[in-house]
Amino acid sequence: MKTLYFDVDGTVVLGDENRAKPNLAGGRLEAAVRRAGFERLVCVGKFSRVAHFLKEIRSDYDELGALFGICRGVFADEAWFRSVVSFITDSEHRFRHVDLTTDWWYVDDLAVRYIREEGREDVLMLEKGRRILIPSPTGDGQDILNWLSQTTV
Repeated sequence: MKTLYFDVDGTVVLGDENRAKPNLAGGRLEAAVRRAGFERLVCVGKFSRVAHFLKEIRSDYDELGALFGICRGVFADEAWFRSVVSFITDSEHRFRHVDLTTDWWYVDDLAVRYIREEGREDVLMLEKGRRILIPSPTGDGQDILNWLSQTTV
């Protein structure tokens, strides 16, 4: 199962401005993800931890709905989004949750930090630019679209 592990702030959303990166807006990220054949998306960002905490406090908390909103329109089809997205519970050790035995892909503006903290610089060196994308946190998102169009091994 082709899986995309993704961060939100600085990756698909301009954190300081709290808006989608322009080239990902209007559902363009979703379209690129679907064209690339991803069947599963895993949110590894800090919101994952918050969502897990809130769900423990309030069982009716809609973490997928909240994430859909936080993504500011980079995804358009909420039913599809809900059917393919899941969360990790420990965003401080996010790369630990990437299953390297599967067809994995990882996009995170802070990837270097989280990969090095797990002692997996070997994976970073081998897969940077291939299975791992470190997008510009202030960019327009075109780097992500370009990378997604090439996510084949």
